[in-house]
Amino acid sequence: MTDFEAELAAKLARNAELARQRAEAEAAMDRAVRKREVAEERRKRELAEARLKRHADLVQHLTSVANGLKSASPEEFVVRLGWTHSGEEFIAKISTRKLAPTRALLIELDRDDDEVLARWRSDLGDSLELWRLLEVEPPLLAQLVLQVADQELWKNRSAPPPFPKA
Repeated sequence: MTDFEAELAAKLARNAELARQRAEAEAAMDRAVRKREVAEERRKRELAEARLKRHADLVQHLTSVANGLKSASPEEFVVRLGWTHSGEEFIAKISTRKLAPTRALLIELDRDDDEVLARWRSDLGDSLELWRLLEVEPPLLAQLVLQVADQELWKNRSAPPPFPKA
């Protein structure tokens, strides 16, 4: 075998080795991509399950505190609770009857859009707050309902009270 043939055989062997290494690297990259995709899908599924659980917990707690307010003083507060036709949102509307300033609190727990919306409508003006579903804890909803009932909080105000912090 000549030097040329030996060098050519070495180059071809090296090319074959590089092709094998490239194929192994591509296979490893494909496995890593699949592993990342599976992990991302698992993370998304866990997050969706956490949102569903939080939504259910918030609905239960909001129903409980709103009904508690209604039971405590049915002459002063009107409480309406229910699901939208789509079943995506749970809405609570709590308004005053004989209290001044008049006020209404609307709380919307939106499962699919991952939002909790709170809106004041009052003689003093309107205000709106929006939180992510997983940021809201049940005590926040209780504080909102208590703000409706807190006559001292509303007395001598020129605007609705600030929303509690999530």
